Amino acid sequence: MQKLSKRELMGQEVASLIRDQILSGDVKHGEALRLAPLAEKLDMSITPVREALLQLAQDGWVVHQPNRGFRVVPMRRDNVVDTYFMWATAEGELAARAATRDDPEGIIVLRNIDDELHKLDDHHTTTALELNANLHTTIHTMADAPKLLWFAEAARRLVPLRFDSSFHSVPGWAEINRFGHTAVIDRIETGDAAAARKLMFEHFQSTCDLLVRWLDSLDFWESEPAPKPRQS
Repeated sequence: MQKLSKRELMGQEVASLIRDQILSGDVKHGEALRLAPLAEKLDMSITPVREALLQLAQDGWVVHQPNRGFRVVPMRRDNVVDTYFMWATAEGELAARAATRDDPEGIIVLRNIDDELHKLDDHHTTTALELNANLHTTIHTMADAPKLLWFAEAARRLVPLRFDSSFHSVPGWAEINRFGHTAVIDRIETGDAAAARKLMFEHFQSTCDLLVRWLDSLDFWESEPAPKPRQS
């Protein structure tokens, strides 16, 4: 795997900071993001800020308007649902691929992590997030499907409240994190690829439902355009 340069790592870190400001409401939908004030606010030079904004534009968080700078893209509910559908589809296929591999050591790792999740009292912690991430990373490694993983990671970056760092704040996630993986692991161990695919897809869709309901309660969304009448 190609190692990221220090400059690329800084760009990703700055992109994460700006994305968090968008999600927290510190930066409003439709607001212009000007390089100099943003660099001053983040206490860094303009170059990494510009590179971060270009990365966010590629991921769909902001739009780059030539000679006019960057502007935050309104967050639409249907876009989040569609993004989650693609993420769930990729993760389901990764689970199916893992089920086709003969990897007893991988199964042991999954069982151990799942046991820790069952025993964990507080799932609103960094420990819970790390265990969740380690479990899914183990499945990704077992699947050995780098292009599928690329699509899964691309979708993950577009989901509000990035799953790997802050999803524990969403009501109801703790229960899914504690008990939502066992059945998937069972199917991976028995080599039932179709069932592993279906269960992992449903696992991710259940987290989508929780996230969307919570963001509904926060009145998070921009108004969605009314559908155009079909031409007769």
